[in-house]
Amino acid sequence: MYLKSLKMQGFKSFPDPTLIEFHEGITAIVGPNGSGKSNITDAIRWVLGEQSAKTLRGSRMEDVIFSGTETRRQLGFAEVTITFDNSDQNIPIEYETVEVTRRYYRSGDSEYYINKTACRLKDIRELFLDTGIGRDGYSIIGQGRIDQILSDNSDDRRKVFDEAAGIVKYKLRKKETERKLERTEQNLTRINDILAELDLQIKPLASQAKKLKKYHNLRGEMEALDIGLILHDVKLNTSDLEKVDTNYDELFLDLEEAKKQAATFKSQFHEYENILEENDQRIDQLRLSQTEKQATIAELNEQYVVLKERHRLLELQNNKDKKQLDELSGTINFLDRDFHNKTEDNVKLETEILQLEADFQSETDKLTELNAQIEAYNNTILTLQNELEAKHKIISERDKDKSQFEQELHFVTEQISDLDKQISLSKKQHQKLITQVEDSKKNLQLEQEKFQDSSTDLQAAREKVESIRNELEKFDAEYRDVITLLDSTKFRLATLQELEQNLEGFHQTVKNVMQQVEADKEFAKGVHGPLGSLIRVPEKYEKSIEIALGAAINNIVVTTKEDASKIIEWLKKTKSGRETFLPLDSIRGRKMAVKDKERLAKFDGYLGIASEKVTFDPQYEYIIDRLLGLVIVAEDLDSALLISRETNQRYRIVTLTGDVVQIGGSMTGGEFKKGSTSGLLKRNRQIEALQAKVELLETESQNKKEKINRKNKSFMKSGQVQQDLEQKYLEQEKHIFFLESQVEQFNNQLKASEVEITTTKSDQTKYKTRKNNIEIHLSDLDLTTTDTQTEIETLEKNLRKQKEEKEKLDLKLVSQQEKVMSSNISLRTKEETLKNFLQTREQAKKDIEDQKNRYNELTKEIQATDKTLIDLTAKEASYQEEHQVLEKEMILIKENIDSMQKERSSNEKEQRQLFVKSEQQAELVSNINLQLERLKNRKEKLEENIQFSKNYIWENYEKTYVSLKPEDYPLADIKESREKLKQLKKSIKNLGNINPNAIDEFEEISERFDFVTMQKEDIEKSINNLEDVIQELEKAMAEQFKENFAQININFKEVFSALFVGGEAELSLEETEDTLNSGIEIKAQPPGKRLQNLNLLSGGERSLTAIALLLAIFKLRPAPFCVLDEVESSLDETNIIRFTDYLNSYTQESQFMLVTHRKGTMEAADRLYGITMKERGVSKVLSLELSDAEDVT
Repeated sequence: MYLKSLKMQGFKSFPDPTLIEFHEGITAIVGPNGSGKSNITDAIRWVLGEQSAKTLRGSRMEDVIFSGTETRRQLGFAEVTITFDNSDQNIPIEYETVEVTRRYYRSGDSEYYINKTACRLKDIRELFLDTGIGRDGYSIIGQGRIDQILSDNSDDRRKVFDEAAGIVKYKLRKKETERKLERTEQNLTRINDILAELDLQIKPLASQAKKLKKYHNLRGEMEALDIGLILHDVKLNTSDLEKVDTNYDELFLDLEEAKKQAATFKSQFHEYENILEENDQRIDQLRLSQTEKQATIAELNEQYVVLKERHRLLELQNNKDKKQLDELSGTINFLDRDFHNKTEDNVKLETEILQLEADFQSETDKLTELNAQIEAYNNTILTLQNELEAKHKIISERDKDKSQFEQELHFVTEQISDLDKQISLSKKQHQKLITQVEDSKKNLQLEQEKFQDSSTDLQAAREKVESIRNELEKFDAEYRDVITLLDSTKFRLATLQELEQNLEGFHQTVKNVMQQVEADKEFAKGVHGPLGSLIRVPEKYEKSIEIALGAAINNIVVTTKEDASKIIEWLKKTKSGRETFLPLDSIRGRKMAVKDKERLAKFDGYLGIASEKVTFDPQYEYIIDRLLGLVIVAEDLDSALLISRETNQRYRIVTLTGDVVQIGGSMTGGEFKKGSTSGLLKRNRQIEALQAKVELLETESQNKKEKINRKNKSFMKSGQVQQDLEQKYLEQEKHIFFLESQVEQFNNQLKASEVEITTTKSDQTKYKTRKNNIEIHLSDLDLTTTDTQTEIETLEKNLRKQKEEKEKLDLKLVSQQEKVMSSNISLRTKEETLKNFLQTREQAKKDIEDQKNRYNELTKEIQATDKTLIDLTAKEASYQEEHQVLEKEMILIKENIDSMQKERSSNEKEQRQLFVKSEQQAELVSNINLQLERLKNRKEKLEENIQFSKNYIWENYEKTYVSLKPEDYPLADIKESREKLKQLKKSIKNLGNINPNAIDEFEEISERFDFVTMQKEDIEKSINNLEDVIQELEKAMAEQFKENFAQININFKEVFSALFVGGEAELSLEETEDTLNSGIEIKAQPPGKRLQNLNLLSGGERSLTAIALLLAIFKLRPAPFCVLDEVESSLDETNIIRFTDYLNSYTQESQFMLVTHRKGTMEAADRLYGITMKERGVSKVLSLELSDAEDVT
């Protein structure tokens, strides 16, 4: 068997499918630090079943999946396939080529395959057991593994030696067998508990079955007598029933007559009720009318008051209006006089205005003459201005051309400036795009890191859900275990309670008495129960207290001596046995003197007084003191003898084991036979203990159920968290795609920006050329404009002279204009005064008209008010007349009410007389009904007795009355038959409680007891067989380990001496008596040093010693291949040559894969693989020639 190839995809730094083929001899894997060499070692560990992320140099299992780089996205799974040549069938599977594949997804799901067939991780581990390739074997060793093998903790080395010795499989089988043995022993415990319970049930059931047979015989005889007597009673009851029916019919006729008379009286009574009701209705109607009239009168009074008030207010207003009318007359007279005065002033103003108009016309004529002179000057000036304007127009056109050129120059200059700015802006934009590209890449990287974190969180959530699921399964298993234990405890409790209820363990007489107590409440008065059921004793003192009580444990406690006498009489009468009774009113306790107790407390072995070890109701104190107050409890027999001697043998002493030293010195002791003690006190304690245990288990089961419910909620919550993280994972994946698209978009914009900058620079060059041409044109325009400017100056000089002459005339014109304006203002002022005066006179005329109109309106209002006052006076008189009419109607209504009330009183008296007669007749009906009820009850009682007798026959004997014939059940004498029946019932009752299924239950329990006994024997045989298997496994492992360990030790000495060129080394067990569990100690003595522990060696010596031990194990059982990951890194060149020479000597038996960076190791290799990382974060595999190794290192 040898390793053929290793294929990786998505594993750590190998995202692409990578195949490494292995051949015989030594293969070296080389490369710079950080290139991913050790990831190949991790891949082999992982595919062979490694589950520890820490061992794989990660924090979680998801770290084995390629996590992505700046240019590559992370992958969703990792897959490794390892292929073996199995032509020698070293791997226990019928294939010449074995291919093992492991795949892991970011979702947390794992897949395992053997030859492309899905399997479990357990199957892969078992496939490589004892092949040296196991996960805990010695086929893969790194620098950390060297330290682990040679660790101070020798237990860490044990796994490697067990694998080398080939006993791992046996150890697993032993653990499985031990677990099976533990389960089988638990089953035996449960079987023993069941047998103990069945044994307690068999004896009582045998007694119950015997009692059931006797019961059947007595019941048959009782049935014949009982049915005969019942048939006799039914006959007598039927005769009495016929007499009752006759009397009932006669009395019923009398009842009907009485009811008719009562009905007549009742009808008349009800007629009067109707009459009274009509009287009440009439009275109510009259009172209602009375109320309505009162309301009408009140309303009239209110309206009258309102009219009076309105009359008063109108009179006041009328007087006020007449006073105002007098005032208006005076005002109108005043306004007429004022209007006449204003008309005279108006005539004076019109005369003054005519004089002012004549003055204004004279001044206006002078102003016209001046305007004509000024106009002549204006024409001369205009001519000059036109010539000047023509010259200016020429200059203006030139200025316009110049302005256009200047504008164009300004435009070109601005364009050049704008293009400068645009170029600058484009450069900034270009730089911004570069920054955006870099930022986008950073954002992409951050999002990828967040995506990685989300992936980690998702994996953690998945692991948490799985963890909670496992906890739920664990809690559920614990809950089922508690329920199983609860059911078992309840079954045992029910069995003990049944024994307690049946008084098992007490004398038969006690059972007879207590059965009678249960059946007869009168008999039960004063009976407390047997003493054994009334006390409680700690487990430690159960045996000693039971021995101390002896037969008294069956004594029955009663309240008084009379209760005891009653029961003793019953026992004699029923011949139910003898028993001792303890009356509370006659028993007097006995207590030990305090001085004696203090003296006894000094003795070794003295435990106390027996009465002090018992728990009981305070009312039983005298009885307990009587029986146990002078009994001493001692630790053992020696202590009891010592105490007896020191107390002059005056006290009875019992020990914890049941030995007794009697008063006077006699002794009782020895071994108790099984069943020789009643166990009553123990049973009481067990019942209480089991009840407490049941309560505790029920609480525990409820708590566990609640715990499961809480965990279920946590499971649902964690599941929701996982679902949210799954959603987040998908959203981040989409966002990363968006960011990648954004980076590409920014790169495209960056290229477009570079093109735009080049185009803008070309446009700027064209505008600069145009600017130079415009500047030349502007220079030519400036020269021609200078000549025209000289002509303009001459024209402007003439124009100024004309304007000066005109300005003098303008001054005169201004003075004349002021005079005209002053005259015009005087005229306008007088005209405005006249206008205002006319407006005032018109307003005065209007005010006179308004006051006259108001005077006429007020006169009309006064006339209307006078008319309204006359109408109000008439209405007041009408209200007074209506009020008088209503008062008369009120008097008439009151008289009618008084009359109706007298009539109602008369009718009510008649009704009361009818009521008395009706009550008398009703009493007669009631008396007859009472007699009928008595007869009816008698009849029902007889019918009930007859039916009861018929039902009794069916319920007790399952026979119908009609099927029975009296001649089939003859009775010699009724009285004697009843007495005999009573005796038979008593005999059956004395049998006590009967279990109707006793015979069947006895046979069933016996059969089950035999079956369970057979099961117990089978389980005991299984336990013996399992113990034998464990012993055989331990023996085989010990022998095989000793043999192989000794050989490894021999090989270790040889290899160590060869590698160190001398020196000694040895392996030893720390505990030679426990070969299978002992730690392993390694001692080494390099040349020139003494034999010592490895901790005292140098690092290089420790590493070479570890290699020597590894090669020693190979010499015992060479592994098919071995991966050594830089194990020789601490060796010097000389030791490397020795190390590689030794490896070459074993290449015929094993393959060696060395991850190394040492030149000496590379030179010794048959084949080299180089690991490079040209692309950051991505490892590539190259097959190298030996000459290339120097460059790699």
